[in-house]
Amino acid sequence: MVMPAVPEPRCFAATTTDPLSQLAARTAHAADATQRHALLEQLKRDLRAALSSGRDDLLRRSLATVASPSAGLVLVEALDQVINSPADSQSAIAARLFAMPVVLVAAGLASGEISGAVSDVRTISRLLESHEVLGSARAFRLYPALSSENSLESDSPSRWYALLRGIECGHPETAFGIPPAPIALESADESVHLRFLLGSVVAAVQALTFRDAAASIGKWGMPVGRELLAQLQRSGLSLLPLPRPPAGLMQALHEGRRAREEVALQAFASRVLRRMRTESGEPGAEVAALESGSIGVRLLPGFAGDPPEAHFWKLDQLDDLADVTGSVLDLLADCRVSSVRVLEQVVSDAEFLGG
Repeated sequence: MVMPAVPEPRCFAATTTDPLSQLAARTAHAADATQRHALLEQLKRDLRAALSSGRDDLLRRSLATVASPSAGLVLVEALDQVINSPADSQSAIAARLFAMPVVLVAAGLASGEISGAVSDVRTISRLLESHEVLGSARAFRLYPALSSENSLESDSPSRWYALLRGIECGHPETAFGIPPAPIALESADESVHLRFLLGSVVAAVQALTFRDAAASIGKWGMPVGRELLAQLQRSGLSLLPLPRPPAGLMQALHEGRRAREEVALQAFASRVLRRMRTESGEPGAEVAALESGSIGVRLLPGFAGDPPEAHFWKLDQLDDLADVTGSVLDLLADCRVSSVRVLEQVVSDAEFLGG
């Protein structure tokens, strides 16, 4: 049986006068590969001009006024590519900045915090190098701070661009200055958090990028996760660090948020379904688009008198709605929830919680 589509709950600009947003939208919907390539090259030139002149205000306005997730993805991918490309097209080397999202599942401590930094960043660096996660780098540096998404979002892309170009010219590297972000624990219940490890790479322009080199996470994800656990663990804390492949900073923000939401839904479904099946028989589920810009998942106990439980998957601006909905429905199917109802209209959070 084909499930009905979930309607779009997010608001995107119907029209925009922002030239970068317009160009990204035209690139996303180009008629053929030749036209797309020409538009993408123009977008990169315009982004480079904004970065070179320190116009972070233009970049933030463009990111805030994208017309669709596909246009937004074109914009952030192009922005990352330009940030990580030398200004001189004849340059043989490129300095690149990356972020590795780390999803952390914590439980067991009702108060306290998880450190905002790793104590031995060299060991993690050696693990990444031994598994060739960052490709054939001539120079590589990993920073010890575990940074928050707010820090990355509020920092200056033009500053990143200038620092990387300075490295290519042989200037001593200056720390990128992203502050550590400890995780405050407010309950012993299971909670899911997102942090980022930043690093810089100097490599030949034509070398395999860290994004391509790290694609096979099965080889390196577990040893890096074990090392993060050893460094962040503390008495009474149950902790599961889940590193994700490194990417340019803008793409890493999007991919890290999606990973966090997916892990949070998995944790919710596992915990609640296990309890419901023990206490009240086989549960059902409802899935809906919510006015808050989320996808809601409500698990319904087998006995009508028992209360349901709900979880919200907060959609990122760049999330593909069909992809997220597919992940939600696939998870419910994997958890053997046979009765799933998909609401065909956007509803308020209160309506969804109240049934």
